[in-house]
Amino acid sequence: MSEEGVFYHIEETPKGVSLWLGGGKSVEVEFRPYFFVPKDSLDRETEIKLRSKALRVEETVGYDPWFERKFLKVVGRDEEDLRRLARLVPEPWEYSIPTWQRFLLDSDLRPFSRVVVEDGSPSQVGEGYLDDLKALYFSALIYSEDGFPVPGRSPVLAVGHSTDESPVEVISSEDDSQVIREFIDVVRREDPDVIVGFGQDADELQHMRARAELHGVKLTLGRRDGETEETGRFFRGIILVEQRIPGRANVDMFSIAWRDFPGLPTKSWYELADELGVVRPRPVPKFRIAEKWKSDRDGLLAYLKEKVVAIRNLAEKLLPHQAELAKLTYRPLQEVTRTPVGGLVESLVAIHGKKRGWVIPPQRKEERGFIGGYVWLKSPGIYQNICYLDFKSMYPSIMILHNISPETVEPKEGFCSVEEVSAEGITKRVCSDRRGLFAEIASDLLRRRAEIRREMEGLPPDAIERKRLDAIQKAIKVVTNAMYGYMGWEGASLRNVHAAALTAALGRHYIKKVVEILQERGLEVIYVDTDGVQVIGGSPDEYSTLPDWLNERVPLTIDLQYVAERGLYLTKKKYAHLVNGRVVAKGFEFLRRDYPPIIKRAQEEAVKMALQGRPLSEIEKRVAEYRRLLEEGRVQKEDLIFIETLGKKLEDFERKTKGYVAGRWLEENKGIEVHRGQVLRIVIVKGHGSINERARPAEFFDVEDCDLDYYLKLFDQVMERTLKALKGVGVEEGRRGLEEFF
Repeated sequence: MSEEGVFYHIEETPKGVSLWLGGGKSVEVEFRPYFFVPKDSLDRETEIKLRSKALRVEETVGYDPWFERKFLKVVGRDEEDLRRLARLVPEPWEYSIPTWQRFLLDSDLRPFSRVVVEDGSPSQVGEGYLDDLKALYFSALIYSEDGFPVPGRSPVLAVGHSTDESPVEVISSEDDSQVIREFIDVVRREDPDVIVGFGQDADELQHMRARAELHGVKLTLGRRDGETEETGRFFRGIILVEQRIPGRANVDMFSIAWRDFPGLPTKSWYELADELGVVRPRPVPKFRIAEKWKSDRDGLLAYLKEKVVAIRNLAEKLLPHQAELAKLTYRPLQEVTRTPVGGLVESLVAIHGKKRGWVIPPQRKEERGFIGGYVWLKSPGIYQNICYLDFKSMYPSIMILHNISPETVEPKEGFCSVEEVSAEGITKRVCSDRRGLFAEIASDLLRRRAEIRREMEGLPPDAIERKRLDAIQKAIKVVTNAMYGYMGWEGASLRNVHAAALTAALGRHYIKKVVEILQERGLEVIYVDTDGVQVIGGSPDEYSTLPDWLNERVPLTIDLQYVAERGLYLTKKKYAHLVNGRVVAKGFEFLRRDYPPIIKRAQEEAVKMALQGRPLSEIEKRVAEYRRLLEEGRVQKEDLIFIETLGKKLEDFERKTKGYVAGRWLEENKGIEVHRGQVLRIVIVKGHGSINERARPAEFFDVEDCDLDYYLKLFDQVMERTLKALKGVGVEEGRRGLEEFF
């Protein structure tokens, strides 16, 4: 018996793995997990004990990755057995590779390939695509009077759902057991390969599971009536809840926002929608849901429909890229969306290292740091007609040019012939007669990306093939640019701080060289930041030809990022450009999450007005209007909220931050447990004590409770600092100071 389809999902079973193909077909494959241990690291007694307890032990040869060594391949019955075996040896190699990934590596099986499975053996027979799979998009409303729904106690009011092109439907009832049962029926009837939401792992699905259990209902959203199972994983410094749905890829786009959009203050669905130009409804905060359920139920359900449409449109923009990342890294869709960038590179190391016969060593601790990119500002000011030049894939290109890779920089003695490479006061020994793994991977990927971009040039912007190619080139860009950071990442199996430091030093060397060349040409360099140079003094025609002229003089590739009409520079890492009427900014308070929205809106508008050439008096007048709203209390609670993510457990805090105090208040006054990674919305209330000691969760307080005098002081600090900076850089003078308006 054989099965054929697009492979997109894998699950571990007691005897191996289960491969899921589009349309609900699955195949059980027997496979046993294993790790390696260098034979010369074991004494005779340990080896005998290992052989007696393992399913089997095989002798093999591999590279460490510098030299050939003898290894024992230790095979366990399952992952629990493998954990017991690993405790018997001093250092298990490749132990961190899970069973499902080990199987894909050994089978050379890429996600989204078309697969035929015969007699339990899979083989790739063609290319598959995300469009070959059926997706279901959903969101839900959970009832809570205070904005902190409690699993098991807070009912599921409604679920909105849609497939790829179907209109959104809403399930709603006063009896949430009926809502849950109907949603289970919808999933069973539609039978999607992929279920997509935003934040559902720690929110909607978690509450559905708890309420289903309360009602005696099994949350069988999986194929073959499989129940949803909750797990967790460490991701970018926090523990993320993960819901596994048997036979289906559960894609929580919050994980994508967290990894791929670090500049978003709260990583919310509506911030992501704005970032990607997706039309969305105005968000309804959790603490408003109960009120709207009672006063405007139809409006709330209409909002839910619009939110599901926004989630579907977000997925349309994001998931093709994730599918291509899955192909590159051999991590299926559910896994790749929850993998940090360093983990994606680690997967590349496993794939390509295996082809070289490498056995990947355990992580090594290296405490030393290194100097990063070069940042320089000529002087604060407002400049006109700014050309922003960007080094294209700077660090990967340097790694290719100088053969930089974890195994080639300061290599083990006798591995290769070496030559010294020096830059910015740093000298390292680098292999001259062995091509580095990272240099080879980066070269192949950049060549492939260039070919894809050439193919895209002849296609219409809305062509399906162009969108597919764009997703591929973006995936290549992500993993290629992450390779430099991986070498300095403390979680990397092949961490080599020497290699990372040399790459960074060469980056500083080349960017300073470009600055020198531009100055010799008569252009004025005003700002440099790591892999970009900003200049003035040229004409539009000159700017358009500048990259080609530079590329003849330096061994790296430089592109024209954009030409800004005006630019405002206050300090290093704090500037704003006006590009085709749009503000592109870096470092300002209005980009951060630790300032309330009303202050951020006031500053952003002031900066935009300055870039538009408006006089200072007009800017001050507009700022004063914002201040008056605060002074008179004509604001909403949402205007006053600070956002803070708990980076650790409350008991691990060494000082009273706003997040710590608000979290303690929740536990002590409401019995609500808070956890590491939780996002808190905080207001500062009236009363005694320091500012931080008066931090409270916004959900339980109103504008009348808030200390507007404190907010006014903070407003004045930020805006006086901003206006002073605008005056200092030459914005046309108007009235002196804010006091004339305040």
